[in-house]
Amino acid sequence: MEGKEPKRIEAEIEIRGALGLHARPAARLAKALKGLRAQVRLGHGERMVDAGSILDVLTLGARTGTRLRLIAEGEEAEEALETARRILEAGL
Repeated sequence: MEGKEPKRIEAEIEIRGALGLHARPAARLAKALKGLRAQVRLGHGERMVDAGSILDVLTLGARTGTRLRLIAEGEEAEEALETARRILEAGL
């Protein structure tokens, strides 16, 4: 059986909500990613955090207009990245 490299995809998004990336969208993001076979990380500058952790996401302090990098790795990387993008760009 041949070993496969885990799928890895990246995207950049902009926080659009008037309140920035606060607890409600962070919780929604963590809940939506739970159960997917992918690890999603979210970052700003050199700092990368687990997008499935509400507290980690909040430590980014992302305000309106902040550009964040998304990295998804794993079997369901594409679905996880699209889910995260949809939630973060919704502007809650």
